[in-house]
Amino acid sequence: MKCIVNHVLIVCVIFLSLNMTYGSERTINFRNIQELSVSKNTTQTDSVALIQQQKKLIQTLIAKQEAFELKYYVMTGIILFLIMLFGVLCFLNKRGNQRLQTIMSLLEKSKQSEDNNTDKNTSHDLSIDPAIVNTILTNLNAFEQENGFLNPKITLHAFAKKLQTNTKYLSKVINTHKLKSFRNYINDLRIQYSVEKLEKNGDFRNYTVKAMATETGFSNRESFSKAFQKNTGTTVSEFIKQLS
Repeated sequence: MKCIVNHVLIVCVIFLSLNMTYGSERTINFRNIQELSVSKNTTQTDSVALIQQQKKLIQTLIAKQEAFELKYYVMTGIILFLIMLFGVLCFLNKRGNQRLQTIMSLLEKSKQSEDNNTDKNTSHDLSIDPAIVNTILTNLNAFEQENGFLNPKITLHAFAKKLQTNTKYLSKVINTHKLKSFRNYINDLRIQYSVEKLEKNGDFRNYTVKAMATETGFSNRESFSKAFQKNTGTTVSEFIKQLS
């Protein structure tokens, strides 16, 4: 807003100067034409050459006045255009600054949110005794080696009870160290087991998809197929074709 006011003041000064110049010039030219006209009336007895000279001088003054008027209007139009241009530029500049401030504010809020989440995760990690974390991780390794995930009835509560810990600690350790939820952790272990069995056991390839799902601990064919494709990027039948 300040830049617009400054430019408007400057343009107004220029405009007034041009107006005063135009007014004085027009007055001078009008007086010169009147004087020449009076001189023409009072000197009708002069020679023809003098009259012709006066006519030329009048035409020259009129031409100058018209040229000055043209320049005056052109300059006025340019000044008005510049005023509008300065106003638009200042408006766009202000709007751009507002958008930049909004973006920076959103980025700052996002960064603060991420920092807060990190702090929360760290605080949760620190809230668990390291000895308990190590015990849970050791039990998880044994659970994986013994293929305990093939049990179709396994749940977070039952598993935590078996490991003699609570569901909060167990879920937190899996989320932090396995980087996945309990359900995804179990399903991924089952799919990994099924892939290894398909690669090594030719008889397993002749199973139906439903039989494979039952063998690997899934409750139904659909959940097994979805989990298999999510982990391998292909369907069970296509994977078997590739092995063949």
